[in-house]
Amino acid sequence: MRKILIFGLLIVALAACKKSDRPDQLPDDKLTQVLTAYQTQLVGANNGWIGYLFPQGGGGYTFKFKFNDKNRVVTYSDLDAASSTTAKESSYRLKGTQLPSLYFDTYTYLHKLADPDPTVLGGTSGSGYLSDFEFSFISSSADTIKLKGNLNKSDLILIRAKADQGDDYIGKAFTNNVYISKIANFPYYYNKLVIGGKEYNITINTDQHTVSFYYNRNGFQRFSTEYAVASTGIALRKPFVDGNIIISEFHDFVVNTTNSTLSMVAGNITGSTTNEAAPLAIDLDAPTRMYVAQYDFTSDFGFTINGVKNAQNVTGIPNFLGIQYIPVYAQGYDALMFYYLSAGKQKNYGPAFNTNLTTDGRFIFYGYNGNFGTSPGTAGANIITSVRTQWLNASGYYVFQTGTNSYDLVSVADSKRWIRFY
Repeated sequence: MRKILIFGLLIVALAACKKSDRPDQLPDDKLTQVLTAYQTQLVGANNGWIGYLFPQGGGGYTFKFKFNDKNRVVTYSDLDAASSTTAKESSYRLKGTQLPSLYFDTYTYLHKLADPDPTVLGGTSGSGYLSDFEFSFISSSADTIKLKGNLNKSDLILIRAKADQGDDYIGKAFTNNVYISKIANFPYYYNKLVIGGKEYNITINTDQHTVSFYYNRNGFQRFSTEYAVASTGIALRKPFVDGNIIISEFHDFVVNTTNSTLSMVAGNITGSTTNEAAPLAIDLDAPTRMYVAQYDFTSDFGFTINGVKNAQNVTGIPNFLGIQYIPVYAQGYDALMFYYLSAGKQKNYGPAFNTNLTTDGRFIFYGYNGNFGTSPGTAGANIITSVRTQWLNASGYYVFQTGTNSYDLVSVADSKRWIRFY
């Protein structure tokens, strides 16, 4: 009888323990509620969301998303003229992985930045721009959602769109960036910015969406950050701070190609530039940083000469894909390799040479020793020879870093000649 009593008490105790230990809400229930709340927030933005994407490979890109409750999303982007004005509809889903995640699970404009095929949007062969199309939710408020790419750790920030940021907003932003890009038509590479009583060389890289400041203040100083394009200006990912100068955005750009000047407003302070032959400051360490980075640097257009982009018509090489500067390519030589398609296969051709890193901040390319690869034919080879002749100029190039893996090389002999790599 005692054994039965003890056994009965044990069952009661275990039952009480199970009841008290059972959570009010199972983890799967909580996750479902979280995902539902995020979807409600995404769908509930009547005007959609403005998205600012910063890939791990550098740069900044602006998107417009409109989500519906049928797991469909309409997207615009500032990647090119077509995507800025033509909506692309695809599917999305929310999924619980290590963190609640947003998956763009059919091909959309986001996928172009991650596409490993450089014929799609450029970027590095095999990795594109190290971007993402699957993101984890990091934080959210009523009007802002912050996400992190699950593969490459890109940052995506969603801002609830306002009533005046309609379907034409990205088109306006793209047009604004094209307008700013006219500064590349100025004859010299260097633009001196005067703002708040201080002077800087400023480079606005409208291809990779970065802005850089170079100046001397107790030695050489460089500040670079990505920017996101808006319909009236650009918003810097990180503010530039130099004493009492704090710049988080520029707006009201006025580009004067006749006088080669630019004016813009930061907050309520107007700045203006002049186009000049010589730099204010030289980055003595930039050539070494670029050379030892173990990275193949890509150029889409070759040299800009006297304000003319693609001045040597490298895109005229049949089925041209891009140029790469490859330090330590093979056999003790560096290479400037030109890539093109032939019979559906990627081929390359370009000069072998050596690189000298000087103590005064220059690259000097020398010791031409023939060409690697397969010639694209007489016309294409002649274009490559023209680029090679400029590349091997004995005076060399100053190097200015404009982003994570982005560098501009500016001819020391003539700053009207420069080439952009990323």
